[in-house]
Amino acid sequence: MNTLSRSDRLSVYAQGVLSPMDHQVLALLYQPIIGVFAYTFYHTLWCLTDRQTGAAVDYVHADLESLLNRKIEDIEKDRYRLEAIGLLDVYYLGETFTYELKLPMSAQCFINDGVMGQYLIQAITKTRFIKLVELFKLKKPVKGKWIHITKSFDEVFPAIDHTDEVQTPGLSDPIRSKTLRTNGTFNWRVFTDGLSEDFFDPKLLNETTKMKINNLHYVYDIDELVMRDLYLKAVDSHQRVDLVKLAVLAREAYRDRHQALTHDHTVEPEVRNIPHDPVEYFKTMSPRLVLEEMGGGQASAADLRIAERLLEDVGLDRGVVNVLLAYVAKIKEGILPGYPYFEKIGLSWKNNQIDSVETAMAYVEHLRSTFQKNQNAMQQRSSKGKRVANKPDVTIDWLEDYLKTIE
Repeated sequence: MNTLSRSDRLSVYAQGVLSPMDHQVLALLYQPIIGVFAYTFYHTLWCLTDRQTGAAVDYVHADLESLLNRKIEDIEKDRYRLEAIGLLDVYYLGETFTYELKLPMSAQCFINDGVMGQYLIQAITKTRFIKLVELFKLKKPVKGKWIHITKSFDEVFPAIDHTDEVQTPGLSDPIRSKTLRTNGTFNWRVFTDGLSEDFFDPKLLNETTKMKINNLHYVYDIDELVMRDLYLKAVDSHQRVDLVKLAVLAREAYRDRHQALTHDHTVEPEVRNIPHDPVEYFKTMSPRLVLEEMGGGQASAADLRIAERLLEDVGLDRGVVNVLLAYVAKIKEGILPGYPYFEKIGLSWKNNQIDSVETAMAYVEHLRSTFQKNQNAMQQRSSKGKRVANKPDVTIDWLEDYLKTIE
């Protein structure tokens, strides 16, 4: 491919919306590394996108020259910086470029990332780095001489036998949680106890890695011992884990287990403690169990991959993901469409700040009410001899019927 030309066409696609915190992270953490020109280039591309569709088309690179007051060869260098740091993916086909904008890392992930943190220190000095970090820290309340008397889990609940595999989905939100607590999702002590120092460096088990492991455990119901084996297969000679490889291994492990159970008719049916309260149901059930309830006992690895991406790529709350999966499974009669369909709805819900099961269910009720009003209006127009619009392919009067099945 030749050097970038002023006449080359471009389209821009943005996945998600920049939040005020994203802007702060970009200005204070990314900008010192990529420079002011690449920083401005990134923001300009965002400004070119349509707020509704997240896309921009019918531009040429000469337009960027004018908007940025910068030569095309310099713009290309700025683009390389954005690509290298993970803010931009670029695709090329026949003199047309597609720029796919990526949301920045969270402040916590950026600062705790060994590479990014070191580059930032080199760019602004360690003293300024420490000062910047303070801006992103949560201010803890001053407790003075107050005595901490909170009971721990082990002080209240007796020890139990962990020899049987128990399906206990997690309740914590992997996006918002800053610390991992013992809540039945993943036992980190069991996971790390059997890891040799030759293959495991505890310092490399950062929050990003923990979040990934916790998500894979939650989505694919992989216990600590199996996850430990998968982790060892995904580490390199420097004890660094390849998270992409780990995810692939987790999906393969689930697929193998799912196929084995499908062909083994001697396996006893799983005993499930299904909550009767709808809110509690979506908060506590795992995506696998929700899909199995909706699909007659089947949840494929491909369907669970959708749940994994909704958690990590879109950043939805776990319970909200369950509501969305149940919603789509119901309106599509148990046959789930591809990820782009879920992504479109998920981003819409994210933009509408649907961040809990309660708000998700309330939003669905709102959609149902709106849909019913539209139906009534169409019936009135039809009775007057006016043309009736085609029925939408997505109905939302599913929630009550679905909730009846779990009572």
